[in-house]
Amino acid sequence: MINTPRKNGYSFKYGTLFYVPFFSCHLGISETFIRLYIYAIDFLLISSIFSNLSLKIFFIINRVLEHTKKNKKMEIEKFIKSLARKAKLGGRYSTANTYLYTLHSFQKFAGKASLTFEEITPESIKEYEQYLILNGKRYNTISLYMRMLRSICNQASEQNIASLNTRELFENVFIGNEPTAKRAISPAIISRLLEADFSKNSRLDFARDLFLLSFYLRGIPFVDLVHLRKTDVQGNMLVYFRQKTGQQLTVIIENCAKVILRKYASLCKESVYLLPVISAAGEEGHKQYRSALRVYNKRLNQISGILKLKTPLTSYVARHSWATTALQKGVPVSVISAGMGHASEKVTYIYLASFDNKTLSNANKKVIAAVRFKKEEDTKYFLHNHII
Repeated sequence: MINTPRKNGYSFKYGTLFYVPFFSCHLGISETFIRLYIYAIDFLLISSIFSNLSLKIFFIINRVLEHTKKNKKMEIEKFIKSLARKAKLGGRYSTANTYLYTLHSFQKFAGKASLTFEEITPESIKEYEQYLILNGKRYNTISLYMRMLRSICNQASEQNIASLNTRELFENVFIGNEPTAKRAISPAIISRLLEADFSKNSRLDFARDLFLLSFYLRGIPFVDLVHLRKTDVQGNMLVYFRQKTGQQLTVIIENCAKVILRKYASLCKESVYLLPVISAAGEEGHKQYRSALRVYNKRLNQISGILKLKTPLTSYVARHSWATTALQKGVPVSVISAGMGHASEKVTYIYLASFDNKTLSNANKKVIAAVRFKKEEDTKYFLHNHII
């Protein structure tokens, strides 16, 4: 007799007489189906039809296994949408959206909406990667889709919805990170931005102030900035949790940051938030954030045009600028890492890797100039000797 946990089913009348010899979670069976299975066992036992009991139990188990087999043919769309719903319930709205983006992308590649996990093979995954490349997707976008699809397959296997070897499925596709050019502006440009007069355009003025505030608060990301609550302000400090990692950060609010916060305090008297950007929480709050981010980047681009900046401003330029300025001023990478809330210094090194391109470019110019100078000297020497 197999001693499985009580919650997985036993006869309500006979208690320990009959246990269910498997776990519902292992077979991907719904609670409702398991409950019906237990009721059926109860009925057999209570009716005392023991002569054909083994046959009838075999019949019931066979039906359960048939249900499991059908489960393994569950449509990918149905499963992914269930994962998206679960992510939303957990407040992970970006993850939920990425699940759905991945689903729609894979359906478009396949040319049909109805797909099962049986159709996912190493060949189809590789073809999907080529499809994304031919459609002009960046490698980081491809990696995102592949990692999300791998996560979906892993979860399907864990729930016995499918039997997939994800290592084999994704071993020949790109699931890494392609280094992207990090854009940063110098302290001189930050000063120009600070001194610019946008008093006649309150929208651009607000966008400029948000950018400066992000810089002043150790390069706080826009998503964290707009979600700051009044309760996060504790005296002279700002104590908040990062939206991306959940890590708690503490930042001293410098006077320059206080000035901006006071400037907009009257606009959010009735709000729980520190800034007048979003007003709701949950899914509606996430939608407001996404909309605000698009508008913010659009206005930063307008400011870039007005000031004729070579490096266009974006929501992340403030963060990049804080990091590269700190590096140039001799701040240790360990301190920059802690300041930015990175999980490890390794992340910070990757983050800062492309910041020094200008220095390398200048070094390269000097090397080339030295070679050209040597060539010009040799030419002059040759001509001098030839004339003489």
